[in-house]
Amino acid sequence: MEKRIPKKTYRNIMNSLGGGTVPREGLGYIAVGREKEIDSLLRDTEIIQDGGATFRFVVGDYGSGKTFLLQTIKEYCVKNNFIVAEADLSPDRALIGNSTKKKGLATYRELMANVSNKTNQSGRALAKVLESWVNNMFARAAIQMSQNPFGETNIERIAETLMLEDCAKLQSLAYGYEFTMGLRLFWKASRTSDMSEKMTGQENVLRWFRGEFKTNQEAKKELGINATVQDENWFDYIVLWAQFFVLAGYKGFIVLIDELAYICNTANGITRQNNYEKILMMYNAALQGKVENLGIIMSGIPKSIYDKKKGIFSYEAMRSRLSTGSYQDPSIVNMMTPIIKVLPLTREEMYVLLEKLAEIHAQLNEYEKVITEDEMIDFVKLAYLKRETTFITPRTMIRDFIQILDVKRQNPDKGIRDILAAYKFAVDEEQNYEEIDD
Repeated sequence: MEKRIPKKTYRNIMNSLGGGTVPREGLGYIAVGREKEIDSLLRDTEIIQDGGATFRFVVGDYGSGKTFLLQTIKEYCVKNNFIVAEADLSPDRALIGNSTKKKGLATYRELMANVSNKTNQSGRALAKVLESWVNNMFARAAIQMSQNPFGETNIERIAETLMLEDCAKLQSLAYGYEFTMGLRLFWKASRTSDMSEKMTGQENVLRWFRGEFKTNQEAKKELGINATVQDENWFDYIVLWAQFFVLAGYKGFIVLIDELAYICNTANGITRQNNYEKILMMYNAALQGKVENLGIIMSGIPKSIYDKKKGIFSYEAMRSRLSTGSYQDPSIVNMMTPIIKVLPLTREEMYVLLEKLAEIHAQLNEYEKVITEDEMIDFVKLAYLKRETTFITPRTMIRDFIQILDVKRQNPDKGIRDILAAYKFAVDEEQNYEEIDD
């Protein structure tokens, strides 16, 4: 490798991949064979930056690289001044629940807990973004004063006027009045000289922004805001956040939602349809120009999309929007459709990926690379020979390869071919979620 990766980064890469998970940083160093998918999704960021909105589905089998693709997009976006929030659906998180199980609200809370920007790429950036917005008002006020030296001389008053102008731009949106009340309260708390009062005031407003107030009455009593984020309206607040983040100096807002299989496997058919109706509402809002500076990417296994009994295609309104023709020639791909399919890596791409990992493994452990090109070719050939093609995914190949390298390092007297001859290749069993009671 030409560029040496910081040791902390490649330790994170190897630990994550060895455990079958996707690292949260350094993905560009190991990205292989996803150029078309990445280019297509990055074109969407241009639309978002220009004030538009996008909605995509990323589909692939377990271990095929869906999460890797999403994290690669996230890494690019935060480094290029976008805000990214991510959430995995689960038995407790969906897009909408019922009167007792507020699963949509739980997803919103997860998204707000995982807001990332350039300086906070692992989440928890929401408070920092709000604080930066406050500070930015004074930078803007100072510029305004320098351009008009005979005008207002009180920078605090100028900054507050600019803050109110920002708030006015959000007023026309659903819940915009309540949202801007929260912004003004955060501003007020930020400007107090009492540190204890400042921290308490900011935290109370952050609790409201994160959807942690249970009732309107509680929010009214604590903050004077007569509304809260609820299971039914949380997407309205996502739309507001997209606009606010642009006002705060960012290019746009990207929302990543993974594990659609949990909706597909909900036992209650009405609940499933309600969730798909919520997806339809979000999809229409994004593509009909009702929202700005917002990109939404949802991902799942093929069943969660294409199954006509329980997947998204069971909801006719979504199926009619997402269905497209297909090509008999598998080499023909179209990345401009709403659904991006994560295709298997070729053997050549798999080899390039393993070559990168062998180099990182050697750098991390500070030794000369212990596997030759011919031995890596032997590994790839044997892995394909020992497994059914359906079980060959980047996840299983990577995990096996790292184990081989670890064993070789601990047993330097053993040859790679001897280790391969004694090794039983792992097979990822397809995850079968049990039906989830709503």
